[in-house]
Parts: sequence; C-alpha cells; structure tokens
Amino acid sequence: MAMIKDLLAAVNKIFDILRRSFWPLFLTTGFYRIIAFTILAPLVSGLAGLFFAGSGRLVIANEEIAAFFLQPIGFFTLLVIAACSLTLIALEQACLMVLLFKEDTGIMNRVWSAVRHAFTRAVGILELALRIVFRILFYSTPFVILAGLIYYVLLAGHDINYYLTIRPPEFKFAIIGGLLIAVGLAITLIRYTVRVVFSLPILLFEAKKPSEALRESRLKSKQHGLPIAMSIGVWGVTVFTASGLSAAVFIWVGRLSAPFLLGHTAFLVPVIGLLFLGLTLCQFLVSIASTASFSALVVHLYGMLNPCEARLNHRQTEDIIYRHDRKIPVSGRVIIIGAVVSFFMAAITGWFLLSRADIEDRTEVVAHRGASGSAPENTMAAIKQAIADGAHWVEIDVQRTADDRVVVVHDRDLMRIGKTPLVVSQTPYAQLARIDVGSWFDPSFSDQRIPTLEAVLEQCRDKIKVNIELKYYTWDPLLADRVMEIVENLHMEKKVVFMSLKPEAGDQVKLKRPHWQVGLLAASALTNLTRANADFLAVHSRMVTPGFIRRVHRKGKTLQVWTINDTVGMTNMFGMGVDALITDEPALAISLLAQRAGMDPVERMLVTAGLLVVGEIEHVDPLTDA
Repeated sequence: MAMIKDLLAAVNKIFDILRRSFWPLFLTTGFYRIIAFTILAPLVSGLAGLFFAGSGRLVIANEEIAAFFLQPIGFFTLLVIAACSLTLIALEQACLMVLLFKEDTGIMNRVWSAVRHAFTRAVGILELALRIVFRILFYSTPFVILAGLIYYVLLAGHDINYYLTIRPPEFKFAIIGGLLIAVGLAITLIRYTVRVVFSLPILLFEAKKPSEALRESRLKSKQHGLPIAMSIGVWGVTVFTASGLSAAVFIWVGRLSAPFLLGHTAFLVPVIGLLFLGLTLCQFLVSIASTASFSALVVHLYGMLNPCEARLNHRQTEDIIYRHDRKIPVSGRVIIIGAVVSFFMAAITGWFLLSRADIEDRTEVVAHRGASGSAPENTMAAIKQAIADGAHWVEIDVQRTADDRVVVVHDRDLMRIGKTPLVVSQTPYAQLARIDVGSWFDPSFSDQRIPTLEAVLEQCRDKIKVNIELKYYTWDPLLADRVMEIVENLHMEKKVVFMSLKPEAGDQVKLKRPHWQVGLLAASALTNLTRANADFLAVHSRMVTPGFIRRVHRKGKTLQVWTINDTVGMTNMFGMGVDALITDEPALAISLLAQRAGMDPVERMLVTAGLLVVGEIEHVDPLTDA
C-alpha cells in the first residue's frame, strides 16, 4: 500500500515538473532533435553505410540480414550501430536531465547550458552506450540459442508454412517454449534496465567514468528494484495509451466528418490539412512529453533514493525543478493571428497531401499464386480464376523436381497443401502429380494437382502476363536456366518477368538474358533497396511510403507491393501510385479500379489524401509471406 502511495506521489510530481518546465523542456527537445536530424543521424547512417559496404553487398535484405549479423563484421556492425543509436537517445535524455538542474533564471540560458553540458559528456555517453549494448547482447545470446534449438527440434522437419497454417501439436509446443523464452528474456532485460537506470545521471552529475557509473547505478538501485520497475512500467503504459488515444481521436473526427464534406472541395482540403497538422502536432507533443517525463522520472527517483549526494540533495532538487518559469503572455490579437496562420497552413498542408496522390490510376493487378482467395494456390483452377477475374498478371512460384521438371508450387514440401511429407526437390514429378493439392482449400477442388510450368504458361498465353518467382529453399543453380529455356520454347519472353528473394537468381537471369525483366522480392532490408540490380522491386506492404515510391521511380524502377486483400489497403496503394498490387483477391482489386475510373481526378486525390490522414492499411498478409 505504501508503495502504491509513493508511486502516485511520484506520478503527481512528474506531471508538476512537466507543467512548470514545459517551455524549457519543449525548446530543449526541439533544439536537440534539429541537431540529431541534421548532423547526428546522418553521421550514424553514413557509418552504417561504410560497414554495409565492407560486406561487399549493395543490398542486404530478407534472410541475408540474419546471415550478415552472424558474421564477425556483421556482429561488430550491430554493436556499433546499436551503441550509436542508443547514444542519440541518451544525449537527448542528458540534455533534459541537465536542464532540470540548471539554476539559470532565463529559459534560453537553461536550454543552451543544458545542451552544451550534455554534449561535453558525449564521448562518455557513447562509451556508456557501448557497454550497455554489449551487455544486452551478452544476456540475450542464451535465449536466442535456446529459441534456435526449439525451432530446430520442433519446426525444422517440414516447411514452415505447414506449421503456420495447420498448427500441429509440435507447433503449439514451440509457441509455448517461445513464450517462456520471451518472458525470461523480458524479465532479464527489465532487471538489467533497472540496474543501469541511474548510470546516466551519475555520469552527468557525479563526474564518474562510464564503468564506475554502471557500478554505482547497480548499487544504488539494488534495494529498490521493484519500485523502479513499477515506475518505469507505469510510465510506459501511460505513454502508449496517450499516443494511441491522440491518434484515435483524430482518426475518429476525420471519419466522422468525411461523409459531410464529400463534394465540398473548398472545405475538404483545409479540413484534411487541419487534421493532418493537428495529428502531427499532437503526436509530436506526446513524443516530447514521453521523452521529458522519462528524464523527470529518472531524476526524481535518483534524487529520492540519493538524498545525501552533495550535488543533488532533495531540497536543491525541489528548488530547481519546481521553480516557476516566466510565463509568456498570450493576447487576443495573438490568438486571432494564430488562428489565421493555422487556417492557411492547413490549406497548404491539404494541398500538399493532395499533390502526393497519383492523379491517374496506373496500377496493375497481380493475382497472388493465381486467384488464391477463390481457389487453391498455384493450381490451374486458381490460374483460370485469375484470368476470369480480369487480372493483368498472375504470380506463380516454381521449383525443380528430382527428375528436372519445373513445377508450380510454393512450399518446400507438401505437408500443408497435400498432407504428405514429400519434398518437392527430392521427388519425381510423376509421384508429385498424384497428390491432391486442392482439398485442403475446399473438397470441391479435389481434382487439382501440381501443374508444370509449361502447362501454366500454355494456359496463360495471350490471356494474362506471368510473374514467375524462382523459389529456393537450397540454392539450385539449374532452376533459372530451366525456366528460361521453357519460356523461350513457348516464345513468351515478352509476357513474363522473373523475381526472387535471392539477388543471385536475378543476377543469373540478367547475365544470360540482359533485356529480360527481373525483380527483387523483399520483406525487409538493411540497405537502400533502390540500389539493387533489378528492374522492379516487390516489397512487403509495410515498407511502402510515398517517399519510397518516389525514390524507386527516380531510379527508373517499378514497384510491386504484396499482399493486400482489403478495400482500404488497395485504395491507398492505388492512390500512392504503386505500379502493381499483388493480391489474393484480384476480382476485388479490378472492381475498385473500375469504381475509381468513374471518379474525376480531384475525387481520387481527395480519397487518397483522406486515407493518408485517417485511414490505415488493413491488409491481410498470408502467414506464409509474413
């Protein structure tokens, strides 16, 4: 009970700190973030680029990310970049902590002194961050190894898509084991966070070396671990709730007002701009409040638990933190001028948002593994349905069998779609062709079998273009050659493109057929994807932003996005101007394009701008692609 009472008292003091020192905290955070954005972040980014360049690869994406970090240069890169990133955060915290103890009477004097004092400790803060990151990696390693063992023992027997879709008992055991590991790791990291929470103020105010600051922090927090952990937990929940609520309010207002404003462009443009400005400002203020409140929390706990420190006694803390700052008068004229300026800024912002929308719908629809929302994936039924739905492209996955046939199938084995452990690359086609790969989707498709690439291309000839994904579970140096041979035999070179998760596959095609279209699939990336040796990129929907689309187009490449199956997500991507949308529901995408064709350009732009403010991509990604 006493602990809860102390916690509530601490919360009240934190709010009082934020209220009384709002302007110094606001200006300090803003000033620091300008420095971080213009100087510090580019330096860290440049440093990361040097390390990535040292790996010899222009692009590091997908499973190559894990492989890179398992190498010595990759581990060192991870350590340095994580330490630099933590240093950026710690420098901002240092600025705010110093601010709370500055005795200058003027706001700007306090701000400038705080920033200057924090940056004089930058080298020490970097060393402190390096030590913390190294220790975090050290503590995390046993849990990562244990998770790898669980995966190897329980989930390595069959294709991962089988476990994700069917969820057999071993999958459930793996999930339970993973949750226990996650809980253990979380407890370990929370305990370590509590131990180091005072290291930064000790470094700043007691002139200790980083190693000494970490040791002193551990000693000071040893007897008060639970109250500190609870305080940080309350802070985290509060920040998360405030951020979510602030966004939800603006989204709710936008959705509520949109039906009344449709057709009234003169009002809709400034309203969209005002909502965007309001949401941006609100999120910025929440961000500042969360950062400043954490600094105030640490300072408060430090002062409360260390009342005898010569530099930081409780009375001095109260005198400095709770001093009234000079208030800035606000007159009626200022309010009127502010309202007028806000209106014009809202109008300009609304126009800017509209300018980001694509006036013409140029997006083509790609049926993901055929119309896989209506028929079993990668079957002739799904291919025929995609053609009937009017899709521009059909996307298929190809592998090579044990007897050198190229077949259209996604998974490494047939456990998910055929309830048999046959591995595609180790099985002759005649044996694979006997397996029912349609009943898992619906009993009415029990006649569906794994088709050959030749059969699919014959079905698609003169009806639909084909996007062939070269699927590799182990590197197959002959797959690309066999696929190119089949395409040429059917004279479909101009109706086919290739893509793969492995850059080597695209390089292999480009080396022998320089004029053929080749793409790189990416679910995640460490480096700039636009530098890839590819004609197009096919990326996960969460990687897509208007800025990313513009960068891709400036490089002369096209962009495909996967896998979006809902109305909001499709509309958003159409409006942003992606070149191709990969979906399980091609009929829905074609229907939306037809509806948008009946709108004038301004209406399409308004819809897109509205989604940028109040919409969200509610895409449904298959677990197999996630």
